[in-house]
Amino acid sequence: MNRLLFILCFIPLLFASCSKEDNDVSVVGTWKLTAWNITDGFDINKDGTVSTNILDEVVCENNETLIFETNGVISSSETYNPEIDIALLDGTTDEYTYMVTCDEQGVIGFATTYSQATDKVVFNDVEFTVGDKELFRVKKEAIKIYNETFTEVIATKDLTMVYTKQ
Repeated sequence: MNRLLFILCFIPLLFASCSKEDNDVSVVGTWKLTAWNITDGFDINKDGTVSTNILDEVVCENNETLIFETNGVISSSETYNPEIDIALLDGTTDEYTYMVTCDEQGVIGFATTYSQATDKVVFNDVEFTVGDKELFRVKKEAIKIYNETFTEVIATKDLTMVYTKQ
């Protein structure tokens, strides 16, 4: 009888102690840019492998990190800004030519304030989504695809920037 009473008292306690995970993920810390993702992908480096992560396809050096501090300040001493021009070859639906220019003009650093509400963080009027170990920003129509002569934009793709907590 005592066992039954114990079990009946213990089970509700067990369920009461199990609650949903908190969606408030702390953004404080260092986050490294690990992906520039697009749908469908490209083979920019012509190695025969199409990748949806542009960082895997270009040789430009990437040292971009975002540092979120507990006092509400975000800073970065390096940014990643290659110029990538993509053109669809005339008469094709999936053959492209690429021009990649790595940013070698120097480092663009910044420091500003940020705010966080549950799984969203905002700085400089830009919203990021915070996951457990990743931070995402979607830039709508950021990748432009030109005609073969690079004179007209014929399509665009969204770019998802992914930062991984270090």
